[in-house]
Amino acid sequence: MVNNSSSNYFYKNGKRIIKKKIPKQIVAEDVDHISSLITKEEKFTIAQPEIKKPWIKTKTERVKGVISKIQNDKRSNMAKIRAGVTGIWASASVLAIFTFLTSFMVTPQKAKPQDTRRYSIYSSKPLTLQTATTSIYSKDSRAQKINAVYKKYNCPLEGMGDVLVYEADKNNIPWWLVAAVSFQESGCGKVTPKVGGKESYNAWGWGVYGNVVVTFENWVRGIERVSKYFSDKFYSKGVEDLCIIMNTYTPPSNGSWCNGVKYFGDMIQNYETK
Repeated sequence: MVNNSSSNYFYKNGKRIIKKKIPKQIVAEDVDHISSLITKEEKFTIAQPEIKKPWIKTKTERVKGVISKIQNDKRSNMAKIRAGVTGIWASASVLAIFTFLTSFMVTPQKAKPQDTRRYSIYSSKPLTLQTATTSIYSKDSRAQKINAVYKKYNCPLEGMGDVLVYEADKNNIPWWLVAAVSFQESGCGKVTPKVGGKESYNAWGWGVYGNVVVTFENWVRGIERVSKYFSDKFYSKGVEDLCIIMNTYTPPSNGSWCNGVKYFGDMIQNYETK
């Protein structure tokens, strides 16, 4: 038989070692504690940080982004439009001002025509009252000379000087020619053919052959027609000699016609007004 008391110790290296006796109660508590640690399930969760993916956007964010971009583009376009309109307005203003100022430099001013019926008058009176005689040669002196000669001889053609000079210049003939022919042919309109007792206004013997008489409505129409005839028939072709013109204009004349026209032409050209 084995003595139970011997279980309380053992020998090691020739030495007797006494076993320490553990109370059952403590052992049971320790076992329960360990079991509870093993069997008790501790519930826990690991908090994972939220990972935001910048490349993934919701529909709302995308819509907001589109709206924001449209608004920004609209603001930018409006700013460009305002700048463009401002630039156009400024350019138009500068152009209008430049045109307005330039018009004063390039636009000719209207000149008041000189009264051809009067002599020139000085703007101020001389300090001493004296009588002087002089010839006045202005742009209209030719017409004034014709009118003065017609007035001196009481001619029915008096006052037709302006018309005679105008038609002469227009037809490139001497300004005194038609007036001189009127003296030679009809005494400056005093002796003209009548048709049915009515005035023919033909002071130049133009188109008068026997009983055939060319008539005009008035003196002006006669001057127009006769001036054009001398131009077309003679001067436009270089024929300016009065005696050569006489051979066609009045063939029966023996030279008195060209001499008479020359005489009256010199009288008109050399006439001096006081």
